[in-house]
Amino acid sequence: MFGMGFFELVVVVVVAIIFLGPDKFPQAMLDLARFFRAVKKTLNDAKESLDKEIHIEELKKEALEYQELLKQQAKPLGDLKQELENIPQMPEVQDLQESVKSLAKSNPLESLNAPELEIKQAEKPKVSLEKTPKSPPDA
Repeated sequence: MFGMGFFELVVVVVVAIIFLGPDKFPQAMLDLARFFRAVKKTLNDAKESLDKEIHIEELKKEALEYQELLKQQAKPLGDLKQELENIPQMPEVQDLQESVKSLAKSNPLESLNAPELEIKQAEKPKVSLEKTPKSPPDA
């Protein structure tokens, strides 16, 4: 500890006992132990917070890498979308789109509050395919 051997520690303890006396020495040792414990706890807390900060920095770097990769992957899709928008549509397709829009506007079911409207199918009678035994005629 602190580059001191066993003999040096014994000398320090003997000098402390002589200097402090046998009455105050145990309390001084407890105070010294509490001090070292507090220093150790403070250093551990600082180390943990530093590790957390380093981990957060790593996560930020990784997130920026993923963001750049996503932008690179999305660029061809944006270009394709622009090309598709620039293609002139055939008149038949435009007519079809207009007729679908007009049908959607004139849909009579929309005014009836469609979620409450229920259409039930008529129940079909159950038909048995099994042959039923005929009872003998009464004589």
